Parts: sequence; C-alpha cells; structure tokens
Amino acid sequence: MTDLPASYVEVHRYDGAVLQHGRREQVVPCAIQPRDFAIVRDVHRYKFLSAPQIAELWWPGRDLWCAQRRLHKLFKAGLLDRFRPVARRGSFPWTYHVGELGHRMLREGGALPPTARFRPRMVYDFGHVLHELHLNAWVLALRRAAGKRFLEWEGERTIEPPRQTREQMRHSIRHVYGDWTVHGMRDERERPIYPDAVLELERKDGDGYNTYLIEFDRTRRVDKNFEKFRRYDTFLTWWWNRTPEALDLDPPYVIFVCQEEEQLRAFVRAADHELTGHHWHASVAPEEYRFIGRERILFCLEWHAHAGNFVARRVPEFPPDHRGREPNVRGVRFLTSA
Repeated sequence: MTDLPASYVEVHRYDGAVLQHGRREQVVPCAIQPRDFAIVRDVHRYKFLSAPQIAELWWPGRDLWCAQRRLHKLFKAGLLDRFRPVARRGSFPWTYHVGELGHRMLREGGALPPTARFRPRMVYDFGHVLHELHLNAWVLALRRAAGKRFLEWEGERTIEPPRQTREQMRHSIRHVYGDWTVHGMRDERERPIYPDAVLELERKDGDGYNTYLIEFDRTRRVDKNFEKFRRYDTFLTWWWNRTPEALDLDPPYVIFVCQEEEQLRAFVRAADHELTGHHWHASVAPEEYRFIGRERILFCLEWHAHAGNFVARRVPEFPPDHRGREPNVRGVRFLTSA
C-alpha cells in the first residue's frame, strides 16, 4: 500500500474497522448559513462523506480544523449524524450522514420533495459504507484533475426509459434516425439503469460537455454484472435515442471502476460477448455498423484516478463473430489535462 497514491491509501485504511457513533446529550440549535444548507444537501446526495471529503468540497485549501469546527456544530444541531472507526492509536476522521433535522431542513428548503420520508441509517459495519466512501474519493480525485472543467456531480440516480407512443409500440422495427434501425441487442427489454454517480465534464475544446455514468464495483464478481452490461447496451443503442438529451448531445459514457487488474480483464472479456447491439442500415457494409455500447462503455482501475491516470479500456470495435473483428482491447483517455 505504501506505493499507492496517498488519497487512495487514506480511504482504504478503513477496511474491517469497528465503529464508534457520535453521541449528543441534547440538540444545540445554530444559525443556518447558506453553506450549511449546501453541505447537508451534498451529504444527502452522496449518502456518506468523511470530514476531509467535505472539507475538500467546501473549504478548499483551508486547514481541516475549519471544516471540523463547523461540522461539529451541524452535528450538535442534529442536522448531521456521524460515526468513525475505532483506532488503536490516534483517531480516524468522522464520517457524516444526514440526521432527522437535516432531512427536515432539506424538505422545507425545497431540496427534497414535500413527501420525502426520513429513514435513519443504522450503520454497524463500516463495510456497508465503504462503497460510497471509495466512490466519492474516486470522484474527488477526478474533480481535482479536471479543475474548472468539472461541472456537475449527482449521486446515485435512477434513469427510466421514456414511454413509447402507441405508434412506436405497434412497430417491431426500432428506428433511431432516418432509415437506421437497431439490431443485435441481447436483451431488448427497456429497463431502468441505476448508475452510482452521474458526472458532467466540459470538453477540453470548450465545445459542450460529456456525461459519465459511473458504476463503481467492489464485488469483483463478473457474474453480478452481465445484466448491467446488457441493460447499458440496450440503453445506449436504443432507448437513449428517445430521451430529450438525444436531440443535441452525444450519448453518455459509462465507466465501470474496477478494483484490480484481474477483475478489469474479466469485465472486459465478459462485456466483449454481451455488447452486441448496433445501428444497422441496408446500404452500408457490416464494417460500418455503429456499435454504440462498445464505443461508450469503458473500464478503469480505481487507484489510477488517485495517481492522475485517466486511461480506460474498452472492448474491440466489433463483437467476436463479426467479420471485421480485430481482437485488440483498446485504450481511451477519458480525461485529458485541464
């Protein structure tokens, strides 16, 4: 671990820890500033944030103590709850999640729907929050490298397929644009996707932005991702084209963040067989079919972002049974220098 980037080692040293929960004898109200509201909103949006992660977002370049003092007040006021691993020496930073009064503040302030219910997070095993903490640390590493080009960060999101019109439902042929149609998808059902995060980054030339749907995988199990590969292939090849964004934006990228090299290679091998959907036209040769999923689904290693390396891999241009197949896995840089 000593050879790995410091920000990666910092977030991974929590593994297997026993928890200490923050306790308050009574609620001590405090005057709420606009920044306080935004902090509580961010903690709700990203589920769990450690004190250093909040400090990086809201006190950039300042001493951690500045953030810790304000976060302690928000905890005493009942807006945030907190816990941390028990350390044999020294102490770990607190990890924060939204408290009941913080949820009420967000609801009354319009950041949550009026009907949103508060569900307490009973965290007894730190392993249950490592997914979010590691994901958030990865996004922050990308944010540092992207600088001003980092435009937006949404937390976990459900993306539903748009409703089809009656005319679309009557036709079995799926038209995407002009006479181009969709063929070859392994799963033709239109089902929701659930990215762990949605990011928007300005392109280097300043001409618009790219959207990235992040799938952060800690399971290391390729068998749990076959369905995800098919869902994303159907989404990118077919029903993304019916969303309002398809009118003036390019399709989003999907990035699977893997833990280790062996896992990444297994994911790429599996995706090579699953990503078969393409846009077809009668007048073009098979070498001109457009395999959107194979172009837009990427795979990278978690620690690479912490080291400033934003090169990912994607499957060969064509699937295994295609006559134009060249079996080389391709590299792609999804973030260039800011």
